[in-house]
Amino acid sequence: MIRRPLQLANARDSFPPASPPDLTAGRLDIAAAIEGVRRAHGDVGLFVRALAAGLAEDVDAAADRERALDLVAIAAWRSGALALRDDALTRLERIGAAVERRAAAATLGIGIDLLEAFLRRQRTDRFWWPGRADERGYVLATGGFRGVGGAWIRPPDRVVRLADAGAFAFLVAGEWWRLDADVWGARLTASVEPEAVASDPAEDGVSVVIGPDTHLAWVHVRDAA
Repeated sequence: MIRRPLQLANARDSFPPASPPDLTAGRLDIAAAIEGVRRAHGDVGLFVRALAAGLAEDVDAAADRERALDLVAIAAWRSGALALRDDALTRLERIGAAVERRAAAATLGIGIDLLEAFLRRQRTDRFWWPGRADERGYVLATGGFRGVGGAWIRPPDRVVRLADAGAFAFLVAGEWWRLDADVWGARLTASVEPEAVASDPAEDGVSVVIGPDTHLAWVHVRDAA
């Protein structure tokens, strides 16, 4: 039984073990990149493994600053650093060379044959990845019981969708919490009562499932494909 927060796209993490790559030939400091990922609330271990997987497909990228930056940004987003989402998607959209596209797909942990579908879906659906249908539309679990490392002392009483993309607010034991999320990452923070609540019903099928018998809240997308 799942009892702790979980990003389902990471449950099948197939990135092989890796050490931080040397990017000095491309005039980049891997230690600074790792620290940036940490500050952006990404998973540093996942960042290193994803970046190494991309560089294994495009070995010359380590010595090419712009190509290395592309893979660093994509790997940072893949590791859950939500602040890098827009930059990573912009870089993904402009990559044209076949070897660079293979490297980008490897950094994301998806097959090159699925890269175009992934980019197309991400333009309108921040929670899509190729394995979502296998999870019956569930994307992530957040919250969790504080006694086993989660955030909350009680199950959430209420959830509202916020006006910002991928953002939700939870009322738990009289306190508000804010969730910002997409397919690769989720950040839950203590908050104040929300003012900018989404005014119109969502038409994208995204909802949050809560219940009185669980401290977890699940982001779900209806009719996942």
